[in-house]
Amino acid sequence: MDTSTTYNLNDEMQLDRFAAALNSTVRRKMLRLLGSNSYSVIGLAEKLNLSVSTTTFHLKFLKDANLVKVLPNPNKRGNEKIVAQGLASVTVDLKTPLSYKNTEFVYNIPIGSYTGFDLQPPCGLVNANGLVYMHDNPDVFRTPERLNAILLSFTKGYVEYSVPAFEYKNKTILSFTFSVELCSECPNYNNVWKSDITFWINGKEVCTYRSQGDYGDRKGRFPIPHWPVNSTQYGMLKKVRIDDRGTFIDEALVSEVTLPMLELNSRDLTTLRIGIKESARYVGGINIFGKNSQKNSHEHTYYSVKYKPKLPCLICYTRFSGTDILRHDSNHTA
Repeated sequence: MDTSTTYNLNDEMQLDRFAAALNSTVRRKMLRLLGSNSYSVIGLAEKLNLSVSTTTFHLKFLKDANLVKVLPNPNKRGNEKIVAQGLASVTVDLKTPLSYKNTEFVYNIPIGSYTGFDLQPPCGLVNANGLVYMHDNPDVFRTPERLNAILLSFTKGYVEYSVPAFEYKNKTILSFTFSVELCSECPNYNNVWKSDITFWINGKEVCTYRSQGDYGDRKGRFPIPHWPVNSTQYGMLKKVRIDDRGTFIDEALVSEVTLPMLELNSRDLTTLRIGIKESARYVGGINIFGKNSQKNSHEHTYYSVKYKPKLPCLICYTRFSGTDILRHDSNHTA
């Protein structure tokens, strides 16, 4: 019969019991006696010059740690028990990696809280009250009302968001993901209107998504308040993930840009840019959607960070625009 066992640093309960069992001169004397012979409880008490109740008290600690076995005496009637050695050898493996649950950190950013932009009209901002000031004036993107935007659009250029990196700086990142509800931009709407929309992280171009249209043939699940029915109504939710294998859009590999190229864990800020390049094959503009009702609760750009506190390991997840799957209809959404 195997009378040895190995504990590692993940076996916290058993290690606590083992430490408690050894933390007594009396119990260590018991173990030395039981290493060469078995005793009845009464016999062990007499050997140690202890009362039976005190002996039973100490035996409970040893039994909880599996260091002794207390068995009925087959040669005696009544309740007499035999105490025997349980384990002859115990090894504690200090090299076993500590196991931690991933910690998740979520940071939300409204679509209007961009920290930089450079764009060309046609362009515009929409909040819950309708159009912000006027169409086709980039200066509107500088107004305080931008922070409550539920829709923004432009033809060429970009908007850029900066998010703090204190949660994952100097840690080992496993993946970085962001998502955004978007579509092309044209006068009124056109369901067949291509646009090449590019994404950058920390100044590094990671991939381009080709939007197929500016969707307005019907209202989305959460209609934009005070918005004409002959204009843009909804977009597509696209998820971009970067890991050590490359960059993926909706789980399809689209570029060879990998995490180390982004320098995510060595900067105080992470910048995420969405835009239309002048050199794009299809310069068809962009609409970015945000929250427009209490029901559409995932309104904001957000990222969630998962990591192990002492063995750094994180997944960074960013959802752009505050958009949410709830916003979409099955025919047009990811």
